[in-house]
Amino acid sequence: MQIIKKIAVLIHKLNHKTIYLLVLLCLVFIFLIEIALAPLNKLKDYKNILNADSLFLEQYNSIYYYPEISILLKEKAYKEGLLKLSEFDSIQLVVNLTDSLVSLSVKGVVLHQTKVVEFNEDKLIQKMTMIQQVKLFSQPLSVNSQLSTLVKEPIIVRHAPKDTLEARLNAWQPDTIIQDPAYVLFSIEHGIHLIFEQDINQSFHGKWKKFIFYNKIRIQKSVSAVSNFVMLRKQVYHPTIKVKMPADDLRTIYRALPDNTFIVLNI
Repeated sequence: MQIIKKIAVLIHKLNHKTIYLLVLLCLVFIFLIEIALAPLNKLKDYKNILNADSLFLEQYNSIYYYPEISILLKEKAYKEGLLKLSEFDSIQLVVNLTDSLVSLSVKGVVLHQTKVVEFNEDKLIQKMTMIQQVKLFSQPLSVNSQLSTLVKEPIIVRHAPKDTLEARLNAWQPDTIIQDPAYVLFSIEHGIHLIFEQDINQSFHGKWKKFIFYNKIRIQKSVSAVSNFVMLRKQVYHPTIKVKMPADDLRTIYRALPDNTFIVLNI
C-alpha cells in the first residue's frame, strides 16, 4: 500500500507533458508486445482449427508421428489436394516447393510448369506440426486477395498503318507491356501470404517497382496493426512464403489464373 502511495505522489509531482510522454511510451510498449505475440496467436489459431475437426483427429493414427511415416503422409496430403483441385473447371495453381515446381493445371492436366529458382518459408510454417500441415494443406486453399505489379489483361492500342512501309515498322515494334517487373502477392486462406517475384532484377526500374511493391505490403500491414490496436482487436500475423522464378513464367502464370483462384501447397 505504501508503494502505491509513493507512486501516486511521484506521478502527482510530474508535469502534464511528462505524464503524456509516459502514457505514450506505455501505449507504444503494449503495441510492440502485441506485435511480437502475433505469431504465437497464429499458431494457436491453427491449433484451434485442428482441434475443431474431431473426425480428422480420430482418423489420424498415432503411427503417423514417426519421421519415416510423416514424409509419406505429407505426400499423401499433397496428392489429396491435387485430387480435389482436379474437380475445378478453371485453371488453378500448384506450388510444389518439395520439388521446386510451380504449375498451372486444369482437371489434373498440367498446362504450364516452371522451375523455382529460390524460395523462402516463414519460420512459423516450419514450426507447425505435421498433423497441422496435413490438416491445412490437404485441400486447395482459396485466394482472398491479390496485389501485383503486372497488368492482368494487357491491351495494346494499334493505329491502322497509312501504308505498307508503316505496317512493316509496326510489325517489328516490341510489346513493352509484358516487360513490366513481375511481383505478385496472393493472400490465401488461413492468413498465408504467397509472394512470387522475378529472379533477375538488374535495372533501376525493376528495383524501384520492387521497392514500391513491398512498401505497399508494409503500409497495409502497418495500417492493419494500428487499426487492430485502436479497436482493441487481436493482432494478425501472416506467415509468408516467397518464391522466385523467371519473369516470363511468372507473367504467364499470373495472367492465366482466374479471379476465383485456388492453390495447392506442398511445403
